[in-house]
Amino acid sequence: MSGYSNMEKLRGAILAQETGTLLKSGYCPCEVGLAALSPYPVAMSSLGFQTVYRIFNSLPEVRCERLFLLGRGGLDKAGEWLSLESGRKAGEFKVLAASISYEQETLMLPRALAAAGIPLYAAERGEGAPVVICGGPVITANPEPLAPFIDVCAIGDSERLAPDFAALWLEAFSRGWPRQHLLEALAAREGFYIPALYETRPEKGPYPVAPFPASGRAPATVRRAVNSRLDPPAHSAIVSDTTHFKRMFMVEVARGCRWNCRFCLVCRVNRPYRPVPAERVIEALSRAPRQARSAGLVGANLCDHPELEAILEAAAARGLRLGISSLRVDTVSRSLLELLKKCGVGGLTLAPETASAELLSRIGKRYSRERLFEVVELMSREGFESLKLYYMIGLPGESRADREELARQIRELAACAGTGMKLKVSLNPFVPKPQTAWQDESMFRPGEIKAAIRQLRRDLSGPGARVELQAGSPAEAVAQAVISLGDRTLAAPLARAAVEPGERFLDCLDEAGVELDPLLYKRKKPAELHPWRVLECEPSIS
Repeated sequence: MSGYSNMEKLRGAILAQETGTLLKSGYCPCEVGLAALSPYPVAMSSLGFQTVYRIFNSLPEVRCERLFLLGRGGLDKAGEWLSLESGRKAGEFKVLAASISYEQETLMLPRALAAAGIPLYAAERGEGAPVVICGGPVITANPEPLAPFIDVCAIGDSERLAPDFAALWLEAFSRGWPRQHLLEALAAREGFYIPALYETRPEKGPYPVAPFPASGRAPATVRRAVNSRLDPPAHSAIVSDTTHFKRMFMVEVARGCRWNCRFCLVCRVNRPYRPVPAERVIEALSRAPRQARSAGLVGANLCDHPELEAILEAAAARGLRLGISSLRVDTVSRSLLELLKKCGVGGLTLAPETASAELLSRIGKRYSRERLFEVVELMSREGFESLKLYYMIGLPGESRADREELARQIRELAACAGTGMKLKVSLNPFVPKPQTAWQDESMFRPGEIKAAIRQLRRDLSGPGARVELQAGSPAEAVAQAVISLGDRTLAAPLARAAVEPGERFLDCLDEAGVELDPLLYKRKKPAELHPWRVLECEPSIS
């Protein structure tokens, strides 16, 4: 009983720090448990997670509650997956939903299923088991590694998919449809990929293995469902003191990206570019709860918005302190920086990616070296406190000389920034992503990544550097790449790493005999068939 009391106190403490919690009363036949696959501060800072929660709860006859791992040691400790809203266990919900934003979250899905007592594999679930539906960028790009665990993959925008799913689920409930009938009905709708209706043929093709329709009930291609209007824009349901962005009210100002960089997943899974009209953004900002300390403008590159200055002027007039995402070097202006400063923005982010002009051209970024230095100097003169720069290592065609040039550029940028603006540099290994122009490029091996990082640390050491350098883990990059590019053979290693104590995913891959060379380091160009072949088509827009 003491353990139960502790978890109830923990639930109460979390809810007490939230504003906007959605608590629906009365009978709702469709009860959705939305599993958070990241710790609370991260999950509740995700606009995607909050949007799914808000949309499901806006539908009549649907109740959506958030599931977090609660234990005696506190939030996100070993324990049970319980609803924050009601305290119910995950297995008590009729639908288990998850929005998977990045590859590291994939391990948590089988862990959540096992902890909830839900059969791990979709094929083992009977009529009374919850329907497991997953969406988000990882699923939209390549759902195959997780496909054996999932009943329904939502491919595209939640504004279209959540209402469509709920409507069909409620129809199935009212008419007493068997589980298979519901899945087949969903497969006939745009944006729903039902893994059980497809088979893989490892003996008939190269590794990794692509799925094929197993019957006439499965479409040959699944078109991504796109919400063209974004009216109202996606926005926070809840603000809290315990999120990563404390008390921030988030509003999406645009979805997609105009630039189509060759390595970038965002521009592919969120295309086409759709800016939200300024009046809709301003209207959403006006509804921010008084408890919100700041407002976050969410979008791939804010400078692309045709009415950005109007949005910033309105935010400044309301005294809102803003948080913003990364800016693109070739779209920054003095007037924009002045407005951002007026809105209380203290730190900025740029993603130069590389110092090599040749690699920049290959990537699809056209800014000049001179332009980058001009922008950094402008930021320093405007009095910004910090600047974070994102670079990649291990790009296709990258040489040692390119990394030496990168070190020189960083040192010179630090000098350009001066002592008043703190410079942070994040180095991330290149990982080929599905559905991008570079999906068939090979990546550096872990030893090569480590050597490249060591070289840059050495070149940046010594007096005058004034740079805080952060480097991504080579092992995490490999795991991310495997999950990005893999097929259904990864399900068993994922399940083992998720469920068995002390097991590492990469070790489980090795023990399962998964070959990394053809998957990561010696990729065939072009590949004959991709695991995501069913999704390689243009989106459906409405």
